[in-house]
Amino acid sequence: MPTLFAALAAAAYFAAGLRIARHLARPPADRPTRDTFACVAVVCGIVLHAVAVWPALTLWSGSSPNLSATISVAGLSVAAVFGIALFWRIDHVVGALLLPLAAIAPLVPVVWPAQAVPAGPATTHVHAAVSILTYAVLSLAALQALILAWQEHRIRTKRPGGALRSLASLDTQERWLFRLVGIGFFLLSLSLASGLMFVEDMLAQHLAHKTALSCIAWGIFGALLLGRWHYGWRGQTAVRWCLGGFAVLVLAYFGSRWILEVLLDRRWYSV
Repeated sequence: MPTLFAALAAAAYFAAGLRIARHLARPPADRPTRDTFACVAVVCGIVLHAVAVWPALTLWSGSSPNLSATISVAGLSVAAVFGIALFWRIDHVVGALLLPLAAIAPLVPVVWPAQAVPAGPATTHVHAAVSILTYAVLSLAALQALILAWQEHRIRTKRPGGALRSLASLDTQERWLFRLVGIGFFLLSLSLASGLMFVEDMLAQHLAHKTALSCIAWGIFGALLLGRWHYGWRGQTAVRWCLGGFAVLVLAYFGSRWILEVLLDRRWYSV
């Protein structure tokens, strides 16, 4: 049954992304301010995805959530944050990029089933929830940074028109970017603070690299916000710092788990 829900969730995400992309191909005057079908499809995808991933969530351990479940829940969180952001008037271009990628997330535990592990303390699940919500918000920030970079490049090379007409002004795009970075930085701070509640032996729990990389990402996003406030950073400078911090965060959240569960898993090398 989770496989059926996962497939339906993927189809709903993809249909919503395709619908948004079709609207973006139209002239601005012909586009609806809000597409009911796309909104309903996103909500249905989120609900179906949550039902599909629930069995994998029950297999999470105290300090090492299975990588496949983590990827799926991260995709669910990103889709949910985007669904909320639709009411925030964030550019639908983000949805056209995000939703087809989110369609992969519910299928990951189907292709790569999670392994049964002991249940962990409640503090661990709170930390995991905050961490994944942090990743979701900063994922949207990274997509927003890519859109801003592309928009600036088209304007700088004097190639307006096409999909560029679908976008808000550069100032509006930057405001959205820094709002997302600010929220993500706050959540990342909570994630690091909550993580200290259950760390007993950082090396034994294989958390040293994750913690170090998360702190580096926290420093990068903090420097970006400070640079914006004190030096007025914007444009390509803001894009580079945002994407750099997000790349480090991806390594922190998924890199260590991939090394432990894939590269160092002897089952992959058994004959």
